[in-house]
Amino acid sequence: MEKRYGFCSLCLIPLLTLLMAFGDSWTGTNFSVIGNRGGRRMAFLLWGALTGNYFYLYTKELMELSGCRDRMSRGFLFAALVFFITAVGIPYLPERVPGLSRLHVQISFLSPLLLAVAQVRFLLLLQKESGGRFGVQWGFLAFLGAGSVILLFSVGMVSTLLEVYVTLGVCLYLWLLHRKLEGN
Repeated sequence: MEKRYGFCSLCLIPLLTLLMAFGDSWTGTNFSVIGNRGGRRMAFLLWGALTGNYFYLYTKELMELSGCRDRMSRGFLFAALVFFITAVGIPYLPERVPGLSRLHVQISFLSPLLLAVAQVRFLLLLQKESGGRFGVQWGFLAFLGAGSVILLFSVGMVSTLLEVYVTLGVCLYLWLLHRKLEGN
């Protein structure tokens, strides 16, 4: 499991994420705009499906590996996946379909929040059940959260920079958590 997810965490998902951002302003636009213009819709759908499923499946396998199969954590995790896939599937074309575009924005914003809640709940359970120390993981989640808030307010919108930061950060976080759970 470690090699497969390690490759996804450190190579595949970051590469696809950076390719999605390539050639556009990192602070003047976001993946919703990039993915719904200029023939990039299929690439956006592929990126979204792979990334959403990767976050879900990797976290779920880490829950299994650790023996922490809390119903609430899994519920938040599944909701994050559904919201993420739904958001990517709903086109962001505010001039043509403003109602769907607003729904896309709302769901897109909720998806990473649900993922964060799932990760925090899972980490709380891990710490409680194993009695282990997860200071690095807590610090990393705090860094991701604080950095996200700072980027959101300093740029003034959900930007490509924020989306790349969160995506790459979660990839690294999951990889570090996996290594901790396997004792590496």
